Amino acid sequence: MSFSTEAARWRALTIRDVTANGQFVYTVKSTKIYCRPTCPGRLARRANVGFCKTPAEAQAAGYRACKRCKPDTDMNDDPQERAVAKACSLIEDALKEEGNKSLRLQDLAKSVGLTPRYFHKIFKDRMGVTPNEYAKSKMQG
Repeated sequence: MSFSTEAARWRALTIRDVTANGQFVYTVKSTKIYCRPTCPGRLARRANVGFCKTPAEAQAAGYRACKRCKPDTDMNDDPQERAVAKACSLIEDALKEEGNKSLRLQDLAKSVGLTPRYFHKIFKDRMGVTPNEYAKSKMQG
């Protein structure tokens, strides 16, 4: 998916589209913070949100990195982030292949090498929604 327009970027924020990570960061004018598109924090009002191509661009504009999603770190350095990204890809692939039927929590957790309980916790912490809610949002849009 292309994130070249502000509307496409805003849509990615509202559904916490994991494919948007690394494509851009968003800034919040009221707090002077910048975040990854998948930040689990509460989304700011649209009027307060801006977009930058890179974390360096956001820092140059006077914003600081979010302490929750840590957009100034490399996503590939974080094993939890990799597990969540892999799970999101598996969910999206399952929806494409099987329509409304998605993977079970146990199957997702096993495929990323985590226990179901821990996987569910880190997925919700990172994405702000459960794996099931993520799948439902992908089915709707």
